[in-house]
Amino acid sequence: MQVHKTETLNINDKIEQFEGSIFLNVGKRIQRISLKSIEYIKGYGDYMKVKCKERSHTVHITMKNLEKILPSSDFYRIHKSYIIRLDKIEGVTTSHVHIDDTHIPISRNNKQELLSLIPWVK
Repeated sequence: MQVHKTETLNINDKIEQFEGSIFLNVGKRIQRISLKSIEYIKGYGDYMKVKCKERSHTVHITMKNLEKILPSSDFYRIHKSYIIRLDKIEGVTTSHVHIDDTHIPISRNNKQELLSLIPWVK
């Protein structure tokens, strides 16, 4: 009897394989969510509200674990309770980022790094 060894893919390979999507536990189902549709994520303890353009999903996962699987080239944690998709930013003030009429706080420690990540002309 011969046992076939299967290759294990890391999370980035799996995201690429599923065309830029992740699967998250939403209620009693595993829901496919396109990364491009995500505007921001707000943390509520061990639950996250994943805000997409059309709707929001409440998922059971920690901010730390979700932050690990999201591509750092597209997402940035700007506050202890928020991760944003960088290309969804519509404006930045001294203490907030504006995404689709939502004002999201920026922690003081993360503001300079955020400004270095966006194509900001001084």
